[in-house]
Order: sequence, then structure tokens, then C-alpha cells
Amino acid sequence: MPTWRTKLPAEEKNRGFDLRRTPTNGNLVGIITCKELLICDTHYWHGRTMPCERECNEEGRTVDDSHCPACQEKAAWRSHVYVSAFDGKRREHFIFECTTNAAKTLQEYYEAAGTLRGCILNACRPKGTPNGKVSILTHAADLSKNNLPEPPDIALTLCMIWRVPRTGLAFQLEHDRDLQPHRSKRTKATHARASREPMDRMRNQPDNAADPQTIGDFVKGNGQALHIPSHT
Repeated sequence: MPTWRTKLPAEEKNRGFDLRRTPTNGNLVGIITCKELLICDTHYWHGRTMPCERECNEEGRTVDDSHCPACQEKAAWRSHVYVSAFDGKRREHFIFECTTNAAKTLQEYYEAAGTLRGCILNACRPKGTPNGKVSILTHAADLSKNNLPEPPDIALTLCMIWRVPRTGLAFQLEHDRDLQPHRSKRTKATHARASREPMDRMRNQPDNAADPQTIGDFVKGNGQALHIPSHT
């Protein structure tokens, strides 16, 4: 049931996770809370950023792109790196995105320390241009003075922000086709297809982020980031 209050909340935003990129001017500073990098290739497709779903090997070379709708339309893709980080000044947990070139410093830190958790990242664009090269400085935080929250499920958070089902867009397209109305040859009445098997299989996936929207909603969405509740 709803929870009612008679006083305005102290904060105007919820406690979800924002996706942050390096600003054009100034620095983005945070303490990394996850243990390692998470890399995902993305497309800018139908006016939105979405994950690439082609199958790759360990080196990132394409093995099979038949399950990625954007690849089938020959849309270009680009690799991005994601880590969760904590902004000590704002007391906010967020997801940081950068390119693989910018993340080399983070990878070097990981190889030296064995974990990224507790690494302070300081990202900026030295030339001060909107798409200028990103420079990241790293050093270890004093964790005795910083009580870090547990990291979120970054993959799940990104699926919510991108508004895509964790089971994949190809599966969602199959579900949409299955629910398209069609005319019965006997009655000539328009009705939805009887089979809901793809949707049933999707709901039974153990790691499904949520009941997904239709692909039409995904493509026509307003591009605003969704937030999921923080457990910290």
C-alpha cells in the first residue's frame, strides 16, 4: 500500500544509479566499488544507445551476429567500459562509462592491485572539448576512512537504463511477432496469436531483469534513464 507523508522529502531524486560520463570541463571523481571492469559493445541505433548482441570470442572478434538486430542492419558498434563508483561529496553511487582507450589506466591498476575496489578515479578531458580524449588518473583510497557500499549489479542496472530485457532483443522481437494480431481464415476476425510460448520462456529466465517492454516501446522511448532502487 502507499506510504503517505505530510512533509517534503529532504532530497529531490531517488536513490537509483545514474550513468555518468567524463564532463567536458572539470573532473569526475569517485571511488570504485566493483572488483573489475565490465565491457559491453554498444550501437547507436534508432536514435538510442543499445547493447550489441553479437557473439564474440575472448578477443572481441565476431563469431555470430545473427542475433543482434542492429548488426543485421549494419549499424556500427563501439566498445565501452563500465565500473560502479561512489561520489564521496554527493554521497551518491553511480555507474561510470568510458572508452576502452581511456580504461587502460584502470586495467593497469587492476593488474597491479588484483582488484579495482578502493581505487580513486579522477577523469577529465584535458582539451575541454565535448568529445575530447579522456584522461584517467588512479590512486588507492584509504578504506579505513571510507566505508564503501557494496557494488550494484552493473549489468542489470545498464539493462534498466537502456530499457532492454536481459534475455536479449532478438528474443523480445520473437515475442512481439508472436503477439501481433492476425485474421482468422475461418471467422475473418482479428485477434492476437494464441501461442505465448516465447513470452513464457522469457519469463522463466532466472536472470530476467523485469517484464520487458515491447521493442516498439524500446525504439520509440524518450531516452531518459530509468533508476532501480539501491540496496545500500
